[in-house]
Amino acid sequence: MTQEQTKDYTRRISQANRTELTVIVYDITLQHLNDCVAAYEKKDIEGFRHSIKLAQRFLGELMSTLDLKIPLAISLLRLYEFAQRIIVHCDVAGTTENLEVAVRILSRLKDSFSQISSLDKEGPVMENTETVYAGLTYGKGTLNETELNSGNRGFLA
Repeated sequence: MTQEQTKDYTRRISQANRTELTVIVYDITLQHLNDCVAAYEKKDIEGFRHSIKLAQRFLGELMSTLDLKIPLAISLLRLYEFAQRIIVHCDVAGTTENLEVAVRILSRLKDSFSQISSLDKEGPVMENTETVYAGLTYGKGTLNETELNSGNRGFLA
């Protein structure tokens, strides 16, 4: 994951509500799986192992947030466990074989949560964060992207 992607995820997390946070965790997990495949293709074993461990960690986070009193959560847990087994097998075997199955499962679940998050009108989970305004301006022969952050940082007394 690049530093620019990390900044983007950080900004998204600071503005997200609960269901949007779940979508972001899916995005991060899928990004690490894609990084894993890219490292494998470059024969970068250390990068492969690092990315696959991070994907496992974020998938574990998705698993740990489930409320197992709800029947749907048990079905989700089974899907997560299946994807986790595939990822662990890839880690142990040092290959990306069948990793696309885990990516496909997690992508479909992410799409479902994305649809749900568009219906969630709750406010952001994090309070007292910077408000981010973004826009595009035209320069001489270029298109400039700007971000303006409000000065609201730190604790409110």
